[in-house]
Amino acid sequence: MPHVSTDDDRPDPIAGIMEVTRNAESELRSKDRILGRTLVIGRAYLASAVLIVLLAAALALPHSDGVRGLDVLFFTDAASQQYTSLPSHLFVLLYSVGTIVFGAVMILSQKWWAAGIAWSTACVAAVYGVLAIWLRQSGRGPNPDIQDFGGPGIGLYLSELLVLGLVATLAAVLWSRTPEQRRLEEAARYGDGN
Repeated sequence: MPHVSTDDDRPDPIAGIMEVTRNAESELRSKDRILGRTLVIGRAYLASAVLIVLLAAALALPHSDGVRGLDVLFFTDAASQQYTSLPSHLFVLLYSVGTIVFGAVMILSQKWWAAGIAWSTACVAAVYGVLAIWLRQSGRGPNPDIQDFGGPGIGLYLSELLVLGLVATLAAVLWSRTPEQRRLEEAARYGDGN
């Protein structure tokens, strides 16, 4: 008697298609994860590196009369004598620790998470920088009755401009994609695993 094939003997074509699709998606995801860990070195990356170095140098410039950025950062007597406000302290602290330190980590490691932290702190620091400048210009410090209140210095203005520049360039760094990442995105979009 001839052997009659049953449905159990044949491979399921739908299961085979599903397996091939899972393998292709898994391969695309693993390639994308590997590529996504590092940043693209381009114009925005190099501009960010230059701005981070300039921002570190701006700490030596006067933020108000007789008070440098380093004085504000380390809460020195010169900063307290000029009644440095809390927004000024937070501005310098955020861009020093967040933007400069994690920007340096980004430059050395080329990792996206360091660029993300640097960008986030630059965004928050930019808001505090505007508030610090406004408080210095309006003469509103911790004690509004004090008349001998120094206005904002070149270091405060320059730091704010550099932080705003870093917000833009770090955003460009985070959004940039390599040609291989673009090919992977196209492959994932159109279902081509090759």
